Amino acid sequence: MMNNTTARNRQGMSMIELLVGVTLFGLAMLPLMWMGTTQTRGAYSVGKHMMAGQIAASFLDSLLGLPYKECLEKIQKYSGQGKVPVLDNADLQETLQSVADDAVKKDMETSFRYFRYQFGYSQDEDARILRLDLEVFYRVDESDQKSEQSVQLSVLKFGERNG
Repeated sequence: MMNNTTARNRQGMSMIELLVGVTLFGLAMLPLMWMGTTQTRGAYSVGKHMMAGQIAASFLDSLLGLPYKECLEKIQKYSGQGKVPVLDNADLQETLQSVADDAVKKDMETSFRYFRYQFGYSQDEDARILRLDLEVFYRVDESDQKSEQSVQLSVLKFGERNG
């Protein structure tokens, strides 16, 4: 037959056992939490890289749709300006003005705030070929460090031959 005192002691866990269990659980969860944070940061960086690529492709696509002479004039205006904030681009501003929802417009302006672009070009006048070079820069925040990365795209624009 069991003593009454022994039966009472075995009905629950002591505070020390509970503290040790919670501590071990916390230590086991730390690597999982760290891995989740790292993956989230990586996904955010990939998202910015994809957005920069889409901005670059959109800018170049709008230039490729123009006639050769008009494209040349526009690219001459853009090149040599250094790194220009994406929000300063007139084409993007026209797009933002066409957005009716103010919340969506504000969200887009926030998204594009740290993106900048830089144009360059080279021209073969005899063959009427333009090489358009575009680099879109975006800010990467790694803990306390802020760095800048970029996406570069180059395309060829062919002009019509004169008679």
